[in-house]
Amino acid sequence: EKELGAKTQEAIRLQNTYSSLEEELGREPTDEEWCAVSDGVDSVEELRATIDQGMEAKNQLVESNLRMVQGVVNTYIRNGLGSQYNAGDLMQEGTMALIRAAEKFEPERGFRFSTYAMYWIRSAVKSSQIVQSRVIQVPQRLHETHKRVQKVERGLKAELGRPPTNEELAKSSDLSELQLGRCKKAMAQKCVSLDATIQNKFKPGRGGNRKDTMLDIVNGKFQDEQYGKTQQELMKEALIDSLRSVLSPHEVDLLLLRFGLMDERTLPHGFAGPLTIAEVSRLVGLKPDKVRRMINKCLSKLRPVMETEWLDYQSKTIV
Repeated sequence: EKELGAKTQEAIRLQNTYSSLEEELGREPTDEEWCAVSDGVDSVEELRATIDQGMEAKNQLVESNLRMVQGVVNTYIRNGLGSQYNAGDLMQEGTMALIRAAEKFEPERGFRFSTYAMYWIRSAVKSSQIVQSRVIQVPQRLHETHKRVQKVERGLKAELGRPPTNEELAKSSDLSELQLGRCKKAMAQKCVSLDATIQNKFKPGRGGNRKDTMLDIVNGKFQDEQYGKTQQELMKEALIDSLRSVLSPHEVDLLLLRFGLMDERTLPHGFAGPLTIAEVSRLVGLKPDKVRRMINKCLSKLRPVMETEWLDYQSKTIV
């Protein structure tokens, strides 16, 4: 085992030397240059033989310890791993971790390879299990934090005789209340199938016991023309109120004319929708250049205050 590990490390050292030299020179180094920076190796043939022996040693380390991967996966399965998990994916991740462990193993540190590789395998299998456990992936650190918070919460509940407050739980978990809230929010995310049936007893049809799917409800919401018009009107009113809270009445009128937010019934005949700078200048009695400068100035005032709201309105309502 020590001999195989030493051969593997030597092969990896030579490969890293070649890569470093290539990066330093900006080109592929010649055989002589590679030999010159490779300590203890005099010829290219010896270099290649050392690398081949190292790769064979690594493969032997991996193949001899594949049973460890199977053992870790079987442990997860025996402990109640759900059927939604793919054991083949867990085996694959564990094998990749075993290969990585063989590349990083340093026998001179005095540890056995099986002890060192087990850490890599368990970590990889656990990470794969966490990834497969959720449709919406959550970082592994959040999973670990959530487990710690749950353990602390059970302890506090037993000690206090009541559910702990967020402040008490955050303090005992060495977290801020903001971090605790983010952790709970991330772990509380759920996915619902659009084909899931929802029973609405108050909807007429079929004796007041009609079933709809989530997809029917979502489609009905967006296909309702009146609903869409009402939503646009409400967004428009909210946006105009926001404009009036930041700009003067004259500046607001300029923007409403320019972007077509003014009620068309208040405009002279022939003016409708978003107006050009020239049309706005004719209506307000100012030169086009001055109108343009005033509009740009207004937009500069609005940008840091309500950029998100403005872009949202433009993307949804302005045609």
